Amino acid sequence: MTASPAQPMVSIEGVSKSYGHRQILFDIDLAVGIGETVCLIGPSGCGKSTLLRCVNNLEEIDRGRILVDGSLIGYRLERGRLHELRESEACRQRTQIGMVFQHFNLFPHMTALENVSFAPVRVRGEDKAAARAHALELLGRVGLGDKAGSYPSQLSGGQQQRVAIARALAMRPKVMLFDEPTSALDPELVGEVLNVMRDLAKTGMTMIVVTHEMGFAREVAGRVVFMDGGRVVEQGPPDEVLRNPSHERSRAFLASVLR
Repeated sequence: MTASPAQPMVSIEGVSKSYGHRQILFDIDLAVGIGETVCLIGPSGCGKSTLLRCVNNLEEIDRGRILVDGSLIGYRLERGRLHELRESEACRQRTQIGMVFQHFNLFPHMTALENVSFAPVRVRGEDKAAARAHALELLGRVGLGDKAGSYPSQLSGGQQQRVAIARALAMRPKVMLFDEPTSALDPELVGEVLNVMRDLAKTGMTMIVVTHEMGFAREVAGRVVFMDGGRVVEQGPPDEVLRNPSHERSRAFLASVLR
């Protein structure tokens, strides 16, 4: 197993999660360093997306703890005891964690510019003009500076996903989570989204990416984590895990997806 980063931005410690009697995550330990890109790979249903949702406190964990930049997610420590955050506190905490989903979830009645600038004004209380200026900058950064006035229905799937990435960045997050961001796209549109993510990784953004795009994982990830059955089976540098996996289950999975 790869050693944990000396300065983790995200610390996942002994995290378990069940839905009713069905356990999805089993004592997950994972640390992601500041500026590191970690790709989570593994078969469908192995717990990758659930783990991301726990990091963003969209799912309540049963055991363990998660910290982002040293702060407990979903709880506060008071006199040696954990107390669950109120929903308003949890919402404020989520603003530090950007998340991009498989489906874009843009507001259909808002333009690209309005979709990106809405939350900074509504949630963070930013000045409207400043938020719009930042939104325009971000749309330019994802290659959509000329689409600021377009509505989601006027954009391709790849363009909508790039707007969704700009929307997450508008909240100035400390870490970005991507849950199979290209899985709902036509094959010819995948590259434009992955290019934005490559550029984002180069800027030093801390990123955790659930993906089936092995080429992207090999090229961009500092570390690849293979999960199966709700557990971390192995992790390491991309060349090590993708080309010479040490675990039988990893070898079988990669043999099927890299054919």
